[in-house]
Amino acid sequence: MEYRELIEKHLDSLWSTAMRFTKNREDAEDLVQETCMKAFENLGSLRSEDKAKAWLFRILTNTFINKYRKEHSQPSEVEVETEFLEPVFFKSGQYFDLENEIFSRVMDEEIKNAVDNLPVEFRMAVVFVDLEELSYREVEDILKISSGTLASRLYRGRRLLRDALCEYAKRRGLLKEKKA
Repeated sequence: MEYRELIEKHLDSLWSTAMRFTKNREDAEDLVQETCMKAFENLGSLRSEDKAKAWLFRILTNTFINKYRKEHSQPSEVEVETEFLEPVFFKSGQYFDLENEIFSRVMDEEIKNAVDNLPVEFRMAVVFVDLEELSYREVEDILKISSGTLASRLYRGRRLLRDALCEYAKRRGLLKEKKA
């Protein structure tokens, strides 16, 4: 696959992820452009076309983190007890994954805003796993974090999204009001 085809194939995903990370059109454009330049310069380090998406996201993420660190203090790692890492919820006698149910539907502005308002370390994990559908291993490699840290960030990010989108879910009929 040629460089141009590689970039064109993943450009929409890179762009939407850059927008979620930066929350600013100009910064997202700069981030994607810098990612593409670095990808071109380091094309020889791509081991397999099958891993191109994760490779591009690793470049995008590293570029974002480097800029973020220059502009802000380094985000602190948040640890959560493993007993709290429960990805499913109980509703009407059945287990279901609220985040997957919500994200599987059309993402309107309210959902986009909820994702955008997540702290950056949680937003990155949620975007890569739940929106870009990268594997946990790919995300661990991209973010250079352990599986426990990824699980913690996903848990916290999803929990913050659940809390932020509870009323939204009720209005859309995804979650019913509790009866007294």
